[in-house]
Amino acid sequence: MKLVNHTITLLLLVISANLTSQNGDISCGTEESPEFIYKLQSIKPELKKIEQEVLTRSFSKKTESKQNIQKVPVQFHILRNSDDSVNIDAYAINQALENLNDIFIETQLKFYLYQNINYITDSDYIQWNKGDEVHVVKTDYTSGIINIYFTDNIKNSSGNNICGYSINKNNSHLIIMKKDCLNNGSSLAHEMGHVFSLLHTHGPSNSNTSSELVNGSNCDTEGDGICDTPADPCLSSNNVDNFCSYTGAEKDPNGDSYYPDTENIMSYSRKGCRNQFTPQQLARMYAYFNVEKKAFIQSESIIQVNEDSSDNYDLNKVSIYPNPISENKIYLNNQSTLARVNYQITNLHGQILMSGEVINSIIDASSLSSGTYFLELAGPDYRVVKKFIK
Repeated sequence: MKLVNHTITLLLLVISANLTSQNGDISCGTEESPEFIYKLQSIKPELKKIEQEVLTRSFSKKTESKQNIQKVPVQFHILRNSDDSVNIDAYAINQALENLNDIFIETQLKFYLYQNINYITDSDYIQWNKGDEVHVVKTDYTSGIINIYFTDNIKNSSGNNICGYSINKNNSHLIIMKKDCLNNGSSLAHEMGHVFSLLHTHGPSNSNTSSELVNGSNCDTEGDGICDTPADPCLSSNNVDNFCSYTGAEKDPNGDSYYPDTENIMSYSRKGCRNQFTPQQLARMYAYFNVEKKAFIQSESIIQVNEDSSDNYDLNKVSIYPNPISENKIYLNNQSTLARVNYQITNLHGQILMSGEVINSIIDASSLSSGTYFLELAGPDYRVVKKFIK
């Protein structure tokens, strides 16, 4: 599955090459615990059975019915300063969610925003250190679903800047992301891959060389435990060039040269190179969700969205006009069949300026000054964000 336009990607990589070499890699901070690795081993027979079923029926978005799509609720939290200022907006969040669903479409998993974005005003966690989540989740955490936190900067336990990390522990699933990494095309999908049991393609440790052999003879037990991802010596900007080609000279324990997949989302390759999961990785994530489903949707209050719901379809097709708006009115088309739609208008800093229920497909925006805003529409099972100008 190719999700990145390589012409654009290569241009961006060339432009950023010097900056990358100076600053080093901004990598994932996820390191799977021995407890989690043991858990994966204990459920491996169940995972393999489902994987095989999936791969046998040529699992793809073209052949699978919409009724088989599994809906996965997520809750977004944004850390901001005490003056309520943020450098990320609802539109960027919406785009990231759409991109995530494009990447995961062949897993038959679809993510949706469970509740409105939660803004956490606490300057202490704008500069996040790995481990800070133990404090934040005490007051800002939705149980039974995936919680994703965005902050200005993240440092790992060694004090290095990273894009993010994920935690799978005690049936809790957390992702902490640096805001600037939200829409780089691969970091959020990388961390979500960890949530659904995928290891780095170089294996569970970020410090040791992979023991997976190039000939694939131990692919099921070493490295990432996935046999259609080639052995990976741990990629970085030092051994992947600006054209996404592997340039390293490392050899495996047998003396064979590595030929790693520099485009795999779960690798440590350059961010702009990573654009795909392998078929077995896709099948593994689907299998893990189905084996551990109660850990992702624990409460009966978590809404399971019906793919065939007319509300879902209609709200997704709603558009606003004119744009820029005139006469202080926002008009919505294609809302006639919706029973109820609530709205929320935020500025570019994420501050809520207006909210309420849409009446007769019209929103009175007379209280807004001239500028650019985001209109969030919420139906019974779905939310969508529209950008408009007054």
